[in-house]
Amino acid sequence: MKTKRQFLKTAITAAAAAGLLLTTNAVAGNYKIDVSLETGPNHIRNISIKKWADTLNAESGGQLKINVFEGASKFKGSSVPTALAQGTLDMGVPGTWHLTKFIPDFGIIFLPMFFGHDRHVSYKVMDGAIGNELVRQTEEKLNVKILGRFIDIGSAITFMKTAPITGPSDYKNKRIRIAGSAAHARRYEALGANAVKVSWPDVPQALQTGMVDGVMTAFESVRSAKLWDSGLKFAYVDQHAFHQYVPMINKDLWNSLPKNLQSLMETTWEKTVDPQREFTAQRDRDARAEAIKNGIAVTDASPADIKKLRGNLMPIQTSVIKELRINPAFADRVQEAISRASM
Repeated sequence: MKTKRQFLKTAITAAAAAGLLLTTNAVAGNYKIDVSLETGPNHIRNISIKKWADTLNAESGGQLKINVFEGASKFKGSSVPTALAQGTLDMGVPGTWHLTKFIPDFGIIFLPMFFGHDRHVSYKVMDGAIGNELVRQTEEKLNVKILGRFIDIGSAITFMKTAPITGPSDYKNKRIRIAGSAAHARRYEALGANAVKVSWPDVPQALQTGMVDGVMTAFESVRSAKLWDSGLKFAYVDQHAFHQYVPMINKDLWNSLPKNLQSLMETTWEKTVDPQREFTAQRDRDARAEAIKNGIAVTDASPADIKKLRGNLMPIQTSVIKELRINPAFADRVQEAISRASM
């Protein structure tokens, strides 16, 4: 029978061996992070995340392996925040619209005050104190770590299958697919349309069956899913909202990583953001050209149209803020930030 001293010696030896094993495994590349994306391989988000993952995997010297799962093979975008909070997913890059039901203040991005503004206005607002406040709220509420600044998908505009929209009065009675935030629904309703919430993987069927007449999305998304094959024929470039993606990692997993890997993930991410945004802008131009080539007729909303549309929407802003439970004082700060950014 072993003495207490022998038991203690055995325990110390086992603990030391385990510590050595953990260190060896970490150096050998035992840190694995699975990323879930609902979009397909040709989508700008997938291209951007896989490029970042390749860079990170290489620069980690074998310590880290990022695995990207595409086409909602793990989770739909709407399920990603919950999966991250529960620890059933390592990392996701959900759209900002998927965060509004968890972080009400995220709804400010989709309020009428943002309607029709250039992407650089969004950058000035979201890369500053406003964005930092949303990051803080998200990290606390969902038990996640946000790697850094958001990346782009671009401006969401209105695409139609049958009757086109070419001006502010043409939205009436149209059934438009939206995603996420109820603010999208309220905007379209204020313009006379009916908003229908449909998950991205289900959009082609919704178009083909006549469930919706049109879709609020970006040129890039239309191209990646070849939605002209599902019947889309018209586009009205009304800049309904500027959509971005938020890089989020489960906080417990993040805390388990060595400091050097945490730093490497943050620095490699930061280096990708500005090039990704410009790449996305170019992809949007290319996707627009390809949409036209595939038979989609494009109408650009004139500055006068944008001004009129925003004017039609602004009267609902106070009620939408209340409905979405957005902090009114925070909304006021955002309005001031937009005013400064658009000067």
